Order: sequence, then C-alpha cells, then structure tokens
Amino acid sequence: MSDIKHVVYWHETESAEPGPPLREPVDCDVCIVGGGYTGLWTAFFLKQAEPALDIHVLEAEHSGHGASGRADGFVTPTIGKDIQALVAQFGEQRTAEASRAVGRSILEIGRFLRRNKVDAEFEANDYLLAATSPAQLRRLEEDRALAARLSGGSGPALLGAEETRAVIDSPALIGSLRTGGALINPFKLARGLARVVRELGVVIHDRTPVLRVEPGVRPAVVTPGGRVVADKVVIAANAHQFTFPPFRDKVIPLWSYALVTDPLTEEQLGRIAWEGREGLVEAKSFLTCARFTADNRLLWAGGPALYFRNRDTRRRRMNDPRAYRELAREFRRFFPMWGDVRFRYAYGGTVDIVRDFAPHFGSLPGNLFYGYGFCGNGISATHTGGKVLRDLVLGKDSEYSRLLYVDDASRRHPSFPPEPLLFAGVRGMSRLLDWREGRA
Repeated sequence: MSDIKHVVYWHETESAEPGPPLREPVDCDVCIVGGGYTGLWTAFFLKQAEPALDIHVLEAEHSGHGASGRADGFVTPTIGKDIQALVAQFGEQRTAEASRAVGRSILEIGRFLRRNKVDAEFEANDYLLAATSPAQLRRLEEDRALAARLSGGSGPALLGAEETRAVIDSPALIGSLRTGGALINPFKLARGLARVVRELGVVIHDRTPVLRVEPGVRPAVVTPGGRVVADKVVIAANAHQFTFPPFRDKVIPLWSYALVTDPLTEEQLGRIAWEGREGLVEAKSFLTCARFTADNRLLWAGGPALYFRNRDTRRRRMNDPRAYRELAREFRRFFPMWGDVRFRYAYGGTVDIVRDFAPHFGSLPGNLFYGYGFCGNGISATHTGGKVLRDLVLGKDSEYSRLLYVDDASRRHPSFPPEPLLFAGVRGMSRLLDWREGRA
C-alpha cells in the first residue's frame, strides 16, 4: 500500500502543542524525570497527598510522545508477564495483593477520566486472553487455576473453541479466558493526565532532555537549558531508563509494532461476530493483540519483539519491514475474512523489558527513586506505580510501599549481560519462547 503512514495513529486523534523547555535553574521539592504515565501519575498522587509540594517534570519531547502515547490501549490487571514466577518467589498472598491493586487501578482510571472530563475513549469491554495452540491452551488452564487460588473463588471459566468464536469469530482461536479490563486511547489519556497535573500546579518542562542525574543530599538533574536541584528525584524514563548508569544493565528497549486499518465498513464489520468490542490478546509472552478504535479501525499489534544491537532506539527502527510482514501474515491467519481490509498506519515504539518480566520500584543512595519495567503492560500498572512512588518519596509505610514490585533484600534485581552477549541472548530467548508457546 503506497500511501501507508509511518506515523503513530493515536497521535493523529488529538493535537498536542509542546510546552516551553526549561531555560533557567530550578530549586524544588521533587523533580520527576519522564513525562509519561509513570511520572505523571506519581506527580498526580504526590499533589493529592501534599498539595504544597513544588514538583517539576522533565520530558524530552511532550507527554504522550513516547511509550505512553504509542501503547495499544489495553487497560489490564497484568502484574508481570510470568505470574507463575512471581508466585514462586513471593507466594500467593503477596501476588494476590499486587493483582488486586492493579485491578483497582482499572476502575480508578475510569473514575479519573469522568471526574476530570478527559475524553480518552474509555470502553470497559473486558478482553479475551486467547489460545491458538495446545501449548497456549495449557497456559490458559494453568492461569485459570492460579487465578482461582489468588481470588479465593472459582475463577474465570475456560471457554472452548466454539464459545470463544461466539465472542470473537476468528478461526485461529481454540480457547480463551474472559478477563476484566478496558480499552482506551493511550495518547488522549497521556494528554489529559498532563493537563490535570498542570492544573494542580505541577510544572512540566517539555522538550527538556536530561543529560545526567547527580545524586546527593539534594540531588541535581542537568539539562541543556538549566539545572534542577530537588529534595527528591524520581527517574521514570521507561524504555530509556537504561541511559542512566544505575540501570544500564537492568533494562533493555524492545521494539513493538502495530498496524491500523482504515475504518471498517458496516459490511466488513458484519463478516465476523465481535459485537462486544472486546480486546483480543494472544496467550504468549511476546503476544499479538487486536482491538477496535473509537472510529472502528482495527488495531493489530505485537508480533516480533525486536532488539537492535547496543540498545538502538533511533526513529528509523520504527519502519522495520520484517515486523510488518510478520504482522500482516498473522493478521491473515487470524482474520482471513478481512482480505480486503487495508492498513493505513504502520508504526513502532520501544517498551522497557527487564529480566524477570515484572516492574521494579525502589530507591538509591542520594535521594533517587525509580519505577520501570512494565514490559508493555503499563497502563494500569503505572497508575498503581504512581501510588508506590508517592509513598516511597514521602517515606510512608503503606500497602503500596510493601507491594512485591518494591525492591528490597527479598527481591533480586537481575541484570542483562553486556554486548555482544546481550544481542545473542535476546534472540535466543525469543526463539525459545516461540518454541515453548507453540508458535514456531
């Protein structure tokens, strides 16, 4: 398709005018590095708890430009890509506590949008976690049994192929679990959240990349236009967290890609049962997912999770043809009845991947705090994480500061190897997961 746009679809649903960059020295209570979901929710909850706090947020572009505004828009109760591993490490009680906290965030995001009149196209439609292979079906059975134990109830019912296809009629699906969740326009959420925190008195400096962070009794953040000295500094840079020395070997940027169609016609929509507009998520680590947008486009995303040597995040990687070829091939496997549907947008973005596939929050010497590692599942988890960072910054012992996400002596913080072992290791891990999950 010659007129396909290599721009982020969500970015064309609302205009965004970046605010002014930092041009002078600043002295404040809290400086937050990163104007995405994690940084903004942290600022929001800090202001709610302590309205007098002077908070400054430093954002390299503008809120919603990075991962927060490129997400696929699934608001899910996900607490990590491998919940079985979390149970093995922390036990069922602590895992259940974390799961409930993130589940509450789904409801609270909806309330936040209504109270603050943010039209982020929120749809509480649930989603199907679906299997396309026997290996994935076994994973769903294990997840259902674990969910039942964590909730203390019977857990969601495992739907067979016929029942699944009555919800979303794809011939690729052989079973599914219906899971609570919602769909959202991630860019409008980021822009609305930025507006709300500004109205609370938080100062956001757009177009202000951070050159370095200097820990200390009063740490400093150095930018091209000025130096920010604060009592506390929060580093919430998502896929760019690795650019700060303490996190260099803790997180890597992995590329995820998406295709978005033209709006589907009534005739095209009528070819498939999908009346509930649920999200569709394949039950695998590096998943494929699908959903409708507010204007009835189909977003088809995920596919190959690509890592480029030396943590390459340059914009040209957004247009990797291998990713779009595989996404298009998988789309035809899932939805052969939509052979005439045309893709209008093709784009990519980076997500922050950690070794244990679960978020990390904590503090470092020199009054530094951090939160990252959402592994592409951050819309609701960052909301929960904002409360975690609020309580860590304020020094409060709370249910949030004790969540299993918080690093302490009981939780290892595993590292990635240096290059070239890293590049080879990521490729090997991807192939192993594809084989194990029945995709290759």
